[in-house]
Order: sequence, then C-alpha cells, then structure tokens
Amino acid sequence: MCIRIQPLNDNPGSPVIVFGNALGTRMSLWSAVAGRLADDYQIYLSDLPGHTLPAADDSGANDFTVSDLASGLVASLADIGVEKFTYAGVSISGAIGLTLALEHPEALTGLVACATSAKFGTAESWAERIKDVEEDGTRGLLDDTADRWFAAGFLTEDIAAGHLILTDLALVDDAAYIACARALTSYDLSEGLQAISTPTLFLAGAQDPGCTPEAMAELADQVHESRLAVVPDAAHLPMAEHPEIVFDHIHDFLGAL
Repeated sequence: MCIRIQPLNDNPGSPVIVFGNALGTRMSLWSAVAGRLADDYQIYLSDLPGHTLPAADDSGANDFTVSDLASGLVASLADIGVEKFTYAGVSISGAIGLTLALEHPEALTGLVACATSAKFGTAESWAERIKDVEEDGTRGLLDDTADRWFAAGFLTEDIAAGHLILTDLALVDDAAYIACARALTSYDLSEGLQAISTPTLFLAGAQDPGCTPEAMAELADQVHESRLAVVPDAAHLPMAEHPEIVFDHIHDFLGAL
C-alpha cells in the first residue's frame, strides 16, 4: 500500500528524517519539532491512511496491518528516491517504527519510538473502541482522549496546540480511524524486540497513563544499546506539549548516530 508523504523543507543531500503521526491526528503533529531540525536534515511528514488526506491507494485502504503500513512507508519513500532514513513515530507510528526495525532494518539509520508499545490493549478493548466510533464518530472520543493525550493542566493554559489537535481528532474520517484500530488489534511484537539492532531512542511522557515511563523502560531494556528519555509534564503527545524538550532529546540522539 502507498503512504502519503509530504516534504517539510528542501534540503537535498542532508540526512533524512521521517515523522509519523498518532491514531486520530494529522501529519502535522510533529511540525514544531521537525521545524527545529529543518536546517540540518531533509524532513518528511508521513500520514496514517486517510487521516490528513484521502488514502494514497484506495485498494485495501480499510484492510491492512501495521506490517503493511511499515512496508508501504518504505515503498513510498523509495518511489521518491529515499532509501535510508531515521524514523520518528508516536503511538501507532511508534509501532510502525518498531516494525520497520524488525522487518526493514536495512532502510533505517535510527529510530525514535515515542509513547508506544509492543502491544496495545486487547481485542476486546479495540472492539469496544471501534463500536464507539461506529456509533458516535471520533467526536465521541474527545473527552477520554484528551485525558490520555495531555498532561493535567495543559488544555487550560493559554495555548492553542492541544485544542487544535483535538479538533483534528473530531474531523478525522471515522472509517480511517477504525481501519487503523483494526490494524492495532492484531499488532503484537511482545516476543520480538530483542532482535532490533537499529540505534533507538525511546521517548516517554512522564504522565502518559498508557505507555508509562515504566512500560517504555521495559521496551528499552529489550533493545540492545537503546536509550530512554522521559519528558516531564507531558502525557501521550509530548511533541505537542513540550516540542523544545523533545527536540533536544532527538537532536542529541541524531548527533550520536
């Protein structure tokens, strides 16, 4: 399958970094971090199927796995001449990153896996989420999602970022959201992370209720010579809450590659 990819800058010949969004968000999610790297890297933003733009390939657009998304990303980048890249993904896109490291290690120069897991939830919990979206649309997820995505107090501050991201969630195509939720239902790398050899930075939000710092530390323990960084006063989307801190961690990690 094809994956939508958009260049953020024009910096040919520079190392390539590709950013991947979270379930229910637009491809601009990482922009505040990516923009800070634009002078030294060629930046691409990738999209989950149907989240920002219509799916690039309608065939099978609602029937795919996380492995399909990883393969599609590699193929779509190869089509524009990118054979090697560092990948930074959050949540489901962190899962795509871990899958890339296992199934396409030759393409990766580095991996930033943010607020992610080797397995998300259960078949039952995903079935319930899918049912909720089928009945009420993604708008019905706003209250519960806000509590998971953002640290306490973030949405009450004088800042637009969090509210814009929640608006994106309300407007994401319901079928596209459900398709990605189904892909996560079958995703499970619980037994495979030890095989990853790609240099990896795990990023956790200190207040993330799902992908907790402790859970992310367990992932890091399974990946040889990986590192873990915890972003204070952040939950599931630290790149939106504290882009300057996330940039510092990624910049330091890239400098060591």
